[in-house]
Amino acid sequence: MPASGQVLIETTRTHRKRLGSALAYGELEERQTPNTNAKRVLGSIVVAAVICAVLVGTAFVLNLLATQKEEQAVAAFRTALAANPLKPGGDWVQDEPTGFLRNKRTGALVDPQTGYLVDRRSGLSKDPAGRLIDPRIDWYIDPGTGYYTDPATGLTIDPKNQQIVRTR
Repeated sequence: MPASGQVLIETTRTHRKRLGSALAYGELEERQTPNTNAKRVLGSIVVAAVICAVLVGTAFVLNLLATQKEEQAVAAFRTALAANPLKPGGDWVQDEPTGFLRNKRTGALVDPQTGYLVDRRSGLSKDPAGRLIDPRIDWYIDPGTGYYTDPATGLTIDPKNQQIVRTR
């Protein structure tokens, strides 16, 4: 069969398929709508906005919780400074100049909250790990900087301005 006859057969077959499709499904313009990706773009914008809102909300809540924790630590520091729970009794009498308990026989100063011996010169005590403690409030002291650290939360405070110290 010559090539022109083969082309004619293929053309006729294509026309019949198109006519059958037009009869079954409607005209070509009705069946094929152009894809502009508008729905995808709009969906992507909505998803990006939701993700941004979640991230901003999470950052806000985490910052709020951290601020509350810091405020509680500063309030605990101020309360601990104001309170002095020393109670004399037995061989222990209140040492007026220091406010600690002093043993009548040995003259040793002791912190009644912890039972640690208190150094007469500095008014500080040491825990078994060798860390300096202010026995009035039971916070650790960094001898190099003078900053106080809350043993419960681990937050560090500058006692001069009573602000949280950010250590990095």
